[in-house]
Amino acid sequence: KVGGVVSIKFGDTMLEYNPNFRLFLTTKLRNPHYAPELCVKVNLLNFMATTEGLEDQMLGLAVACEEAELEAQREKLITEDAANKAALKEIEDKILYLLKNATGNILDDEQ
Repeated sequence: KVGGVVSIKFGDTMLEYNPNFRLFLTTKLRNPHYAPELCVKVNLLNFMATTEGLEDQMLGLAVACEEAELEAQREKLITEDAANKAALKEIEDKILYLLKNATGNILDDEQ
């Protein structure tokens, strides 16, 4: 804050910060390398279409046309897989929390 106004330093100049400002950068590099300190400050999105991704989309369209029931089952399995991964993450986080906050012998804790 400078004089009660939220500011950022850009080069040698202090600028007023606008929370609605967004900066989008693109590159034609196939596999760009960014420094770790930059990667933790920004969101990197990769919109490159891969052969595998396109094949999966084409297969999904073909199966949906030929075997709609099979495609619905595939979509259900994908949704269940995502839910299971989220549940696993929650369980892992709970285990780590319990290990971090355990006092004494963790085998004696019946929680």
